[in-house]
Amino acid sequence: TGNPSTLASDNLSVLPTANPSVLPTANISAANHFGNGFVVLSKIPHDPTSFTQGLVYANGVLYESTGLYRKSKVRRLEISTGATLTSVNLDDQYFGEGLAFYPKNNTLVQVTWKKRTGFVYDAISLEELYTFKFSTGRNEGWGITYYPITNTFIVSDGSDQLHFWDVNLFKETGRVTVKWPDGRTLDNLNELEYDPVTNNVLSNVWMEDHVVAICPLTGIIQADIDLSSLWPYNERPRSADVLNGISTTDVMGEYLFTGKKW
Repeated sequence: TGNPSTLASDNLSVLPTANPSVLPTANISAANHFGNGFVVLSKIPHDPTSFTQGLVYANGVLYESTGLYRKSKVRRLEISTGATLTSVNLDDQYFGEGLAFYPKNNTLVQVTWKKRTGFVYDAISLEELYTFKFSTGRNEGWGITYYPITNTFIVSDGSDQLHFWDVNLFKETGRVTVKWPDGRTLDNLNELEYDPVTNNVLSNVWMEDHVVAICPLTGIIQADIDLSSLWPYNERPRSADVLNGISTTDVMGEYLFTGKKW
């Protein structure tokens, strides 16, 4: 993302880094966002072979779920260096997708793409505790996040629907259609992250360099955050895929964004 000052606009104040010229070459960016804009604060190294599907911060570390058949993993990452602390491979039949942290029992919940199978892990050791079967409108898993307001998981399946799941049974308790304020629906909802600042859910939109903030109770989009300048498409190597991966941190109003093979 280069020099953060290049992201300045008339209504956006840039938060300076200590010395932008010595930021590591990396592709997880920490940012603050205000309304529909954002300010890049720093960058963290990221494994460019990781096909990032889920990203979540807890216990002082960053957890990542990666996809692709025979390459899917769940990892614990050191937050400041991006170094892998623990890594667990999924069986070859599974294509890893979204990942959520459940604070009430310190576990991670991961969904897979087409096998309608989810995994629950101990968040400290990444030991697999058990598996479960699930269904969505499309019977696919894309994104998942924990929503503490209603003590539910919210799940996406690439459609315009957000699915609410019971936290113990992983069964649907309801769903909401995601719409723009003018009533148009928005599909391709992908990775999800609960935002404690606004109580909205942030969602990647597959194949778009945008993140939308959604009121999960109504489905109405509250903000459309353009992240195309985070790592412009024409500056990415051919190996880099689309923007995907959102996490909050322990600093309110700070967010981590990355992409598949960034």
